[in-house]
Amino acid sequence: MNKLRRRFITFNMIIISAIMAFMAALIYFGSPTQIPIVRLLGITIITLGLVLIGSFLLSKIAMKPIQTSWQRQLDFTADASHELRTPLAVMQTNLELVMDNPDETVGSQIKWLNNIHVETIRMTRLVEDLLTLSRDDAGAKTLEYSYFLLNSVAVDTATLFETVANQKDIVIQVIADEEIQFWGDCSRIKQLLNILVDNAVKYMDKPGSILITLSKKDKTIQIAVSDMGKGIAPEHLTKVFNRFYRAENEKQTVDGFGLGLSIAEWIVREHGGSIHAESIVGEGTRFITHFPIRSENTINN
Repeated sequence: MNKLRRRFITFNMIIISAIMAFMAALIYFGSPTQIPIVRLLGITIITLGLVLIGSFLLSKIAMKPIQTSWQRQLDFTADASHELRTPLAVMQTNLELVMDNPDETVGSQIKWLNNIHVETIRMTRLVEDLLTLSRDDAGAKTLEYSYFLLNSVAVDTATLFETVANQKDIVIQVIADEEIQFWGDCSRIKQLLNILVDNAVKYMDKPGSILITLSKKDKTIQIAVSDMGKGIAPEHLTKVFNRFYRAENEKQTVDGFGLGLSIAEWIVREHGGSIHAESIVGEGTRFITHFPIRSENTINN
């Protein structure tokens, strides 16, 4: 990074010095001038000093987003490596147990094989999430737009989580005043709702209800997912969309990698929308997304 900055400053110095040298040559070898050579040299030195300072300041401004992006990549790599280490360690340990007993039947070692299977699924999901976020970092546009009925997507999500929710005495309801036609990537909006509802079910520690509310007002479509869970403390509320972020007291009690809400935020942003969370500790949390009402012509233009 410092090497790139030095190159930037050196390049600016060479270009501007060349211009200054050319101007000095014109003055010196051109028509007679009343400016003494000493004064001309002084002005040149002062100008070069100002150029050096300006180049340094410009390099800091130009390098700031690059440094931020670079640090983000380093953090992302470190966090991803940390998350991958656990499932890999579990798989290796269980495989060693199986390999140490080659004469045993598959049935007698099903416990270890099941552990490997579960961790394989976890790691596959993690890798898919990492690929999604890496596409975001690369600026890749992967959305496939079409018209679809948002109400149907919400109902499908509620149905998908119905069994898991029932096990915790949770009821998932979809509330919508009208049918809403949505122009966007249907699979990604499904993923968004799956993430928000899955998150709500995970953090519900008591019987209650989860509401998926759809509404349309003026030029905005709103999707809100509300739960009656334990809520999020104010100091964590602003960080829940950060990659790999989870409160310390949740890391051992709630399954996940801390990537779901980061992906949800990316999906909303790619559709030109915004997302935020509201929460009261002990009462519940509400994730609210706003999307501009768009059309095929809007996207194409």
